[in-house]
Amino acid sequence: MRYFIQFLLVLGLFNLVHAESIDVTSFTSQKQERRYQALIGEIRCPVCQGQSIGGSNAGLAKDLREKVRELILNQKTNDDIRVFMVERYGDFVVFKPPVNKNTYLLWFTPFVFLLLAVFFLVRSFGRKKELVSLDISKAKDLLK
Repeated sequence: MRYFIQFLLVLGLFNLVHAESIDVTSFTSQKQERRYQALIGEIRCPVCQGQSIGGSNAGLAKDLREKVRELILNQKTNDDIRVFMVERYGDFVVFKPPVNKNTYLLWFTPFVFLLLAVFFLVRSFGRKKELVSLDISKAKDLLK
């Protein structure tokens, strides 16, 4: 029993090693804080798979959160901050990439697939009517 208690104490100490501190940010107004929260939710972490910098514990995400905070305190607009991030990390860094020559495929491929699906759906219904009419005429010929 004594070894089990020692094991639990050592296990508890290992958990403390992995604890991280919470980022403390100070702003001059609530509006700046709301902007900060919205922006860190909109900007994707370049290191993580599909996480925003607000939800990531990666070192780069922490640096980007600090940079967003600094830019907000320097009176930059949200668009200026997004442009800064896109220039530095590419269109991947924003969850809603802009429509430009590099992202046409990303934006318009779903619509092309939707149009193709509707086309093939309409075409399959047309063929079913033809097949049914042929089957009915063959059945009538057999019954004569």
